[in-house]
Amino acid sequence: MKLRAVVLLCALTNFSVLAGCTDELYRAVWDAGATGRPDATGSGGNTAQGGAPPVLDGGAPRDAVAGAGEAGRMIVDAAGDATADVPVDAASDAPVDATDEVAPPTPVELVGAPLVFAPTASSFGLNVVVSNGDPSELRARVRAPGAETWTDAALPELPAPDIAQWRCDGLSAGTLYEYEIVVAQNEAGRPLFSGTAMTQREPGERFAFAMLTDSHIAPRNEVPIDLQTNGFAEDTLLQVARDIREGHPDFIIHGGDMLDFHQFGFNLPPPDEFWTRMGYLNYRRLLADTLGEAAHFPVIGNWDGENGCYTAEEIDLSRTQRLLYLPGPEPTTYPQGGSAYEDYYAFTWGDALFVVLNVMSYTTTWHLLGTDPGVPDDWTLGDAQLTWLEQTLANATSRWRFLFIHHTVGGAAGDPANTAYGRGGGQAAYVGEQAVVHALMQQYAVQVFFYGHDHVFTDMVVDGIHYTLPGSAGAPWKFPDTTTGYGEYWTDSGHARVEVNPESVRVDFIAMGGAVICSYSLN
Repeated sequence: MKLRAVVLLCALTNFSVLAGCTDELYRAVWDAGATGRPDATGSGGNTAQGGAPPVLDGGAPRDAVAGAGEAGRMIVDAAGDATADVPVDAASDAPVDATDEVAPPTPVELVGAPLVFAPTASSFGLNVVVSNGDPSELRARVRAPGAETWTDAALPELPAPDIAQWRCDGLSAGTLYEYEIVVAQNEAGRPLFSGTAMTQREPGERFAFAMLTDSHIAPRNEVPIDLQTNGFAEDTLLQVARDIREGHPDFIIHGGDMLDFHQFGFNLPPPDEFWTRMGYLNYRRLLADTLGEAAHFPVIGNWDGENGCYTAEEIDLSRTQRLLYLPGPEPTTYPQGGSAYEDYYAFTWGDALFVVLNVMSYTTTWHLLGTDPGVPDDWTLGDAQLTWLEQTLANATSRWRFLFIHHTVGGAAGDPANTAYGRGGGQAAYVGEQAVVHALMQQYAVQVFFYGHDHVFTDMVVDGIHYTLPGSAGAPWKFPDTTTGYGEYWTDSGHARVEVNPESVRVDFIAMGGAVICSYSLN
C-alpha cells in the first residue's frame, strides 16, 4: 500500500521567492494553508499584555490544514509520483485523468541552521525553516555521543507553512547530543543539517555560555539562503557568530535589539508582520551554524517591535513572528515559570540561575530621545513580572545568580535625553524601578546584571553587583561618554564568554576576531 502525503500549494511555493513577494501574497499563503498562525489570544484576537496565552500547538492536523482549499492541494505518493486517484484539478476543480503529468515536489532546502531552543534535562526543541519544499517531509533524529544508531523524533509540528518543529525528549541531563535533519523519502541520504544540542546541566558541572546583544539586523525583501552580507550589521553578526562558535558554549543569550526597523521610523513598529518575519529569518541566517550547535535564548529590546507604547495590534505583528521563528521557553518549560508570551522566564544550568527580564513590553510610555524623550523613572517591569522576579529570586538555591535585560529599569546617562532613554547601566542603580530591582539583587545575592542597549563594552560594580555590558554584535553606533556617561569602556564589536564553575565565574569581553579585551572573575 502506497503512503500518501498532502502537499499544500503554499509549501510547494519557493520561499526564497516568497520572501521577496508583496505582503498581499504572503497573506494569501497564510490564508490558504496556515490555520496554525498564532495571535496573542490564540483565537484571532489581539492583546498587548495579559489575557490568554498564544496557541502554539502546531496548528490544525495535517489533513485539516490540507482541507483549507481543494484548489490549493494535490495528492502525491511518498516517492513524488502522481497517484491515480488525485481528486481535483487545482485550476478547474474537474477530475484529474490518471495519465495527466504532475510535477514532482520541490526539493526541500533550509533557511540557515535549525534553531535549538528551550533545552531541559531531558529534552530540547528544534525549529527548522524551509526556503523550498514541504516542511512536513522533514524528519529529525538524535543520538548520544559515541552511539551508532539514531533515534527518530516524533513527526514534526507545523506551526507555519515554512516551519517544522520538534521536541526531542527522553534524553539524559548534561549530555551533548547529535541530531540530523533529513528528508523522509531519503533518510539514508545526506542530511540537510547535522548539529548538536546540550541538555540542561546538573549542579557541580562546569560550562560556558555566550552573550551577545544589539545585532540590529534589518529585514530584507528577500532573504538569501547563503551567507552573503550587506553592510556593517550583517558583516559583524556573521563574524561574531563565528567567534562564539569557536568557544563551544552550551547556549547563547541575546540581550535584545536582535532586529532593526529604522526604515520605518525611529523606534516605530513595522507596518506588517511580514517584515518581522523577514528580520528574524535574516537574523537566523547570519548566526549560521552556531545557531544549530548552541541553544538560543532571546531578550526583548526596543528595536524588536514589542514596545509597550505601541497598540496591542502593533505589538502582535512582531510578537507572533517571534513565537514562530524564534521560540523560547514556555511557562511550563522550567519550574521557575515565566510569561505566556515567552518574553520573561528563568532556568537553572549547573550551579547558576538565569533570569531573563523584559523592560520593553510592560512600559507603556514613549521614549524617543529628542522628539519625545519621556522621563527616566517611569520604566517598569509591570506588577506581574516584578512579583514573579521576587518570587524567583526568593526560591533560588543556585550558587551563581544572573539577571539579563535589555537595559536598566531607569536611566542615568550622559545627557537628559539618553538618561530618559534607559542608558547608563550601573549609574542608574538607584533610579526609578531599577532601585527596586537593585535592592532585590542585594537581598537575594545576585552577582551580575547583564544588559545591552549602549553598544560598548563596560562593567561597573555597584554594591558588589556587576553591571556588565558585552559590547554590540552589529550596531554601527558606538556611543561616547557624552552619551552614556561611562568613564571606562571599549567601542569594539563582539560578545562576552562566561565560564561558570561551582567555585568561580570568569567573564571575558571578546572583540570581533577573538581577542580578549577585558576580563573579571568572581570567586
